Amino acid sequence: MHLRIGYSTCPNDTYVFAALAKERESGPVTFEPVLADVETLNGWALEKRLHVTKLSFSALGLVLDSYGLLYAGGALGRGCGPILVARPGIGLDSLEKGLVAAPGDLTTAKLLLTLYIGHEPRFSQMVFSEVMPAVSEGKADFGLIIHEGRFTYQEYGLEVLVDLGEWWEAEGGRPIPLGGIAIRRDLGKVVAMEVDQAIGRSLVAARSGRSNTMDYVLAHAQEMAPDVVAQHIELYVNDFSTNLGPEGRDAVDFLFSRAREQGLIPQSSLPLMAY
Repeated sequence: MHLRIGYSTCPNDTYVFAALAKERESGPVTFEPVLADVETLNGWALEKRLHVTKLSFSALGLVLDSYGLLYAGGALGRGCGPILVARPGIGLDSLEKGLVAAPGDLTTAKLLLTLYIGHEPRFSQMVFSEVMPAVSEGKADFGLIIHEGRFTYQEYGLEVLVDLGEWWEAEGGRPIPLGGIAIRRDLGKVVAMEVDQAIGRSLVAARSGRSNTMDYVLAHAQEMAPDVVAQHIELYVNDFSTNLGPEGRDAVDFLFSRAREQGLIPQSSLPLMAY
C-alpha cells in the first residue's frame, strides 16, 4: 500500500520523519513524503487529500469524522505554547480593536488566543514566517508567534504580552497540545498501527543519530541558525512525540471540550485515536 504522508519543513517534523523519508518503506506500506507549511496541511486535511498528515489539533477537531490521531510524532509539551507579541508601547488594552497577525485560520495558536479572549479577535492570516516582520513594520498591532519565533522575536524589536502556553497550563494543569499526526480512518486500524510503528521507528533512528538526520533537518531549515534548530527540536520533540500516552490524550480531549463549549469545533461521536 502506497501512502502520501504530509509534514512540515519545521525542524521538529523533519527530525521525526528523516529516517522514514529515507527508507520510504515499512513492511507492506510505502511512503511518499509531501512537505508543506502546517496551515497548508490543515487545509488539505479538510479535503482529505493526504492519507497521513501532520496537522494542528485545532484542525483535527474539524476533521475527526475523516481522520484519527496516531500515538507517535505529535507536538505537545510544557513551556512550548504560542506567544502574543507586539512592538514596545502597545499593550493588551488595545487587543479589542487591534489587528493580530496570525499563522493560519486553522492553527491551534488561533484557537488558543480565541479561547483566551473569549471571542475571535480581528485576525490577519499569513504564513507564520511573515508574522513577526508584519508586526515589526507596523502592518499589524500584534503577532501570534509559533515555532522558532519563540527564540527570535527579540530580533524584530518585539515584546511578549501573553504566553498562551503558560496561560493554558495554569488554566487546566495540562500540557499544551499543538499538533499531531493523523491518518484517514478509511484505511483501517491495521494500517494505522503499521504507520504509527513506522513513525516511532523513525524517531528512534533520529535519536540514535542514524539516517543522517541532521543533514535532512538542516536541508529544510532554510536560513534558520543551527542553534535555533537545536532549540526547536529540544522544545518540540519530547516524550509525547514518542507516545501520546494517557496524559497527552487527556490534554487533547480537554482542549476539544473547551473549544466545543464555545462552538469553535463540532461535536463528534468518533474516538480521538485511529485505533
